Amino acid sequence: MARHCARRGYAEIAIEDVLRDARLPREVFDRHFAGKEDCAMAAVEEILTGAMGAISGAYSADSSEWESVLQALRALLELFAARPALANLAFIHSRQMMPGDAYSHYTSAFVLLNAMLDRLRSDQFGQAEPPSCAARAAIGGGEALVRREIAAGRAEQLPAVLPDLVYAGVVPFLGQEEALRLSRRGRELLRGSRWG
Repeated sequence: MARHCARRGYAEIAIEDVLRDARLPREVFDRHFAGKEDCAMAAVEEILTGAMGAISGAYSADSSEWESVLQALRALLELFAARPALANLAFIHSRQMMPGDAYSHYTSAFVLLNAMLDRLRSDQFGQAEPPSCAARAAIGGGEALVRREIAAGRAEQLPAVLPDLVYAGVVPFLGQEEALRLSRRGRELLRGSRWG
C-alpha cells in the first residue's frame, strides 16, 4: 500500500495493484482488511508503531534529556530513510490525500512530540520562558523540512538533515549558542555513517 501511494497516490490505487505487488490472493486480503481504507490505515498504524518504537528505544536514563532527543531524532530519520515508501505515506499522503482518520493519526504523533518539547522547557539554562508556540513552531519547521526532502525523492537521505532539525528545534528553547552546540553534536552522531 505504501509503495503504491508513493508511486501513484492514494486515490489512484486499486486493491488489485496492491494484491499483485504483494503476491496475495484476494481472499487473504479480505481476511485481514475491510477494504482499501482499512489497508491504508494499517500501513499508517505500522508507521506510528515503528516511530514510537524508534523514539522510545533512543531514550536513556544515562543521557541528558536533550541527548535523548538527538538520539530519538536520529533513530526516527533512519527509520524513514530505511522505509522511504512509509515515509512518503506518513508525511505526504496521510496528510493530504487519505481519509480523515489517517490525518488524525498523523496529527496525534505531533501532539506527542509537542508534549515532549514542552516537558523539556525546564531544561533552559536559566533563559526566559519561550513563547507558548515555540514547541509547535519547532515541530512545524522540522515537519516542513522532512516533508520537502521526501517530496523531492530524498527520503533515503533523511538522516543528513539531523543537524538542521536539531538547530531549528532547539533554538527557541535554549538559544543560539546551545542550538549550535547540539547541532554540532547531531553532526557527530552522523560521522562514520553514510550520511556523515
